[in-house]
Amino acid sequence: MRTLLILIAVIIVVLTVKRLIAAPRPEKNLRTRSGKMVQCAHCGMYVPETEALSDRGHHYCSVAHRDADRD
Repeated sequence: MRTLLILIAVIIVVLTVKRLIAAPRPEKNLRTRSGKMVQCAHCGMYVPETEALSDRGHHYCSVAHRDADRD
């Protein structure tokens, strides 16, 4: 009986170690976006330049803010 318990414990430890080794590693660099940040001309929020809408030399965070400034 004691041998069976030891064998079960060893199997559990081996399986746990295998699972930890095979687990995907989290990325060290959590910052996924890089580049210049620009400020929305309407609300002042900063957005990545690649996602901003540009119109007449100004940057906007959304279509609604771009359209609001046109009026």
